[in-house]
Amino acid sequence: MNSSFLIQQIAFAGPVLVVYLVGMVLAVIFIKKYSVPAILTLLATIILLGNIFGVAFAQAYFIRVGRFQSYSTIMSVVSIIGSVMRAVGSALLLTAVFVGRKSKTVQV
Repeated sequence: MNSSFLIQQIAFAGPVLVVYLVGMVLAVIFIKKYSVPAILTLLATIILLGNIFGVAFAQAYFIRVGRFQSYSTIMSVVSIIGSVMRAVGSALLLTAVFVGRKSKTVQV
């Protein structure tokens, strides 16, 4: 596997990796107090963290193999799958923000 490309891709994602890891730790810390939001946050950060590594490994693998006539198509598919997974992770985070909140209705 092209390790220099893989290391470079993971290094570029470093700040986001830190945010996802902190999110995972906080989700575990608050899982008893806010169970549903914490579980959704934990799932989202696992998906998002896995997405970074999955896309990086897939790209490095396909660059290494590199004997495809439709190389651009394969990289496009990897990118599309990565985008869908980021959307799923982001949707779970948004759901975690709003789930279980009670509305404060103001009576006029």
